[in-house]
Amino acid sequence: MRISYEWLKTMVDLPDDPQTLVKEFVRTGTEVQGVERVGADLKNVVTGQIVSKVPHPNSDHMWLCKVSVGSKSVDADGKPVPLQIVCGAQNFNAGDKIVVAMEGAELPGGVKIKKSKLRGIDSCGMNCSERELGLGSDHSGIMILPADAPVGVDFPEYMGLSDTVFDCEMTPNRPDCLSMVGVATEVSAIFDEDTHIELPRIKHERLLEPTARLVDVRIDAPEMCSRYTARVVRHVKIGPSPEWLARRVRAAGARPINNVVDVTNYVMYLTGQPLHAFDLGKLSVRDGKRHIVVRAAKAGEELVTLDGKQRMLTPDMAVISDDGKTPVCLAGVMGGANSEIDEGTCDVLLEAACFDAAHISRTSRDLDLMSEASIRYERQVDAASCDEVSAIAAALFEECCGAEVCAGMV
Repeated sequence: MRISYEWLKTMVDLPDDPQTLVKEFVRTGTEVQGVERVGADLKNVVTGQIVSKVPHPNSDHMWLCKVSVGSKSVDADGKPVPLQIVCGAQNFNAGDKIVVAMEGAELPGGVKIKKSKLRGIDSCGMNCSERELGLGSDHSGIMILPADAPVGVDFPEYMGLSDTVFDCEMTPNRPDCLSMVGVATEVSAIFDEDTHIELPRIKHERLLEPTARLVDVRIDAPEMCSRYTARVVRHVKIGPSPEWLARRVRAAGARPINNVVDVTNYVMYLTGQPLHAFDLGKLSVRDGKRHIVVRAAKAGEELVTLDGKQRMLTPDMAVISDDGKTPVCLAGVMGGANSEIDEGTCDVLLEAACFDAAHISRTSRDLDLMSEASIRYERQVDAASCDEVSAIAAALFEECCGAEVCAGMV
C-alpha cells in the first residue's frame, strides 16, 4: 500500500517530519518497505510547449522539436527562445504542453541532463515521461499536460509535487488499511488526533431517468457474489483528470488514464472498495433496459481483459455478463475490453460489489493476473459500504467529468 503523506495530512494532523510516522508505523507493527521523496528535488524541470515537430534527418523514429519554456530560455535581449530538443517519443504533437528537463537538471535515479548530440543534431534538454520524473511507471511516451497548463513554470511548483510516499506492507488481517481512510483512522489512533475526512457528495441527482428504469441486476451465483450494485451516470465528458486527481492516482502507484477511470481508481484507493466503470452504450438493450447478470463462467469461455490478453475461463471464476450472455468483466479482477471506457463514452454504468474472497484469490492465481481490485477482494471488503462508495464516485463524476447522475441505484 502506497501512502502519500500530503494526502494523509488532509485527513489527520501529522508531524512535520514524515520520519516520525515511519517510526510509529514500525513500532505498531506496520512494515515500511520504502520511503520515496517525490518532486522536491526536480530543479531545472519546467512546463513547456511543443512549438514545432519535424522528423530527425538522420533517424527513422526520432523527432527534432522546438520547445518553448517561456522566460526560462531567453536571448541576449531577454526575449524567449525555444529550446531545440531531439525526442524519440511518438505520442505528442505541435501545441502539446509537456514537461521539459533543461540543461543542469538531475532526474530521479541520478540522470543528469546536459547538452548533447543525438544522431549528429544538438539536443538542449529532454522531454520527460512519468517514469523519468519519478511519478509512475509509465514510459510509453512523454507526459502530456492539460491544454491550460502554463508555460515556463517550475514543474514541482505547478504540480504541488513535494510529497513523501511510504510503501507499506499491510498484514492480511488489516484489509481496512488498504485505503487512505483506513490508514488515516489508524494514524489518528497512533497520534491521538481526530480525523477530518471530507467526502464528496452528489450535488444534483437527476430525476429524469432513475437508474432502475435503465438497468436491472441479477445474481445467479450468490456463492461468488454476495452483493452487486449498479448506478448510471449520463453525459460524461472524457478527458484528462484534474491535476489534483491525477497526482493522487500517481502517488498511489497507478497511471492516470482518463477522468472516468481515474475517479474509480481514486475512490478505491480512498475507501478500499474496488469499483468498475462500464461503457453503458456497449451493453445490449432488451425491453428498454440493460441487464447485468453475475454468473459463473462457462467451461472454455473466453474474455479479452483490459490488458489486451485473451483469458480462458473456468466455472470457478465469476463473470459480469451482458444479459447473461457475453462476459464483459472478470469479476473482482479486471474489466473486459469489450465494455471499456474510451474517448467515445457518453454514459457510464458504475459497479460497486462484494465478491467472494476465495474465488477471487483462485481466479487471480490461476490466470496469473493480480490487480489492485483483486488484492482488496482477497482480503475481503465490506458489502455494506457499496452504496456510500458508489455515491462518492458519482459525486466525483459530476465534479471531474461534467456528468449527470441518474437517481438511485439497483
